[in-house]
Amino acid sequence: MSAIDLVILGNLQNGPQSAYEMKKELESQNIRNWVKIGIPTVYQNMIKLHRNGFLDAKAVKEGEMPEKTVYTINQKGIFRFQELMEKYSTEINSIYFDFCSFVANLDHVDKAEGLEMIANLQQQFHHKKVLLEQEVQKKNNLPVHTLSLIQLYRGLFTYLDDWSGELRKNYQEEKQQS
Repeated sequence: MSAIDLVILGNLQNGPQSAYEMKKELESQNIRNWVKIGIPTVYQNMIKLHRNGFLDAKAVKEGEMPEKTVYTINQKGIFRFQELMEKYSTEINSIYFDFCSFVANLDHVDKAEGLEMIANLQQQFHHKKVLLEQEVQKKNNLPVHTLSLIQLYRGLFTYLDDWSGELRKNYQEEKQQS
């Protein structure tokens, strides 16, 4: 079971949904900004959760629309939701950043190229930080959990923006000494 299962089980506590409705809701929440999730996996995981007995499913036909499967969380699913909530609140794993492999290999590029790449990285961090600041300003009445996640990522990107500036400075100084 994964974080996507927790997201699905949590959303279904708001009421029954088809996989398409779940996908649309998660897209509107910008869930991919907060949880490493591929939207196509929503469909697969809802089917898997149903097969494993955590969701009930019912075929529904509305008017001329094609038949769709609507999923509802059941008692076993609620219990699994609680287990996953407990797991993710007590087991903090390592946090990996893909850009660390770039940083680890800076000594394999020439100075000018390395400085340009670090500047690109810093620009990306700064851009993300600005986007998150705008997100906070334009959204009113955000649920506390959504606002707290935006603040978490805004703080993270602020730190990474500052950190990459230090990296650039230190890299430039080190390259000048060698």
